[in-house]
Amino acid sequence: MTSLAENKELVATTIILLLLSILCRFITGIFLNSLIRETENMSVTENRLLKQCKTKFRNCYKLNDGVPNIPVFVDKFVGRLQIGRFRVEGLGHLSGQLMLLSIVAAGLGACRALARGSSIGEIIPFYLMSFLGLYVYFSVSGMVDLDGKKEMLKISLTDFLENHMAPRLSVLEETEAADQEIRAAFAMKTQARPEEGRGMAGTGASSVEKCTEEQVFTKKQEKELEELLKEFFA
Repeated sequence: MTSLAENKELVATTIILLLLSILCRFITGIFLNSLIRETENMSVTENRLLKQCKTKFRNCYKLNDGVPNIPVFVDKFVGRLQIGRFRVEGLGHLSGQLMLLSIVAAGLGACRALARGSSIGEIIPFYLMSFLGLYVYFSVSGMVDLDGKKEMLKISLTDFLENHMAPRLSVLEETEAADQEIRAAFAMKTQARPEEGRGMAGTGASSVEKCTEEQVFTKKQEKELEELLKEFFA
């Protein structure tokens, strides 16, 4: 224990780096857990990142007339997730690097103790500290399971986008297209007959009835469109 007391700066550095490494793992795990919980109510979520995901998917769907490979879209979104200014992937790598640095610090402490004339038995605590740090790190990594949480998040997002959002967008586009066709047809008919004599009252009444039916149908389309938009943007 004398060697540890003589190299307390390196011992403190080793412990601090180990704690920071474990902290990065826990922060990332908590962040991913919160996203996974929010995906269970994706339609009404208030999470800023998931709202951005839906907006990007909607824009991509409209621009490309569909999203041919939704899993790739989800992979890109998950790969760009950030906690503050740090990307989730970057925090995972940072955690591993901090763990390696803690082992390096412990090794430097052992070398420094040897340089001061310590025996092999006196530097064993540094090796024990390194092995204990590795054990704690891998135990925490297994418990947090960042890779499993990322995969679960991807599955939840892919399921929502494929089975819920894409069909709604498809119906929405079909409704808008039908509404535009009805409006265009109605406009063409009204322009084709700008003036009609009073002697064609029966024909005029029939045209008014047809136009009325078309207007009612248009209102139904608009009502369906409003309901879809309310449900989609809820």
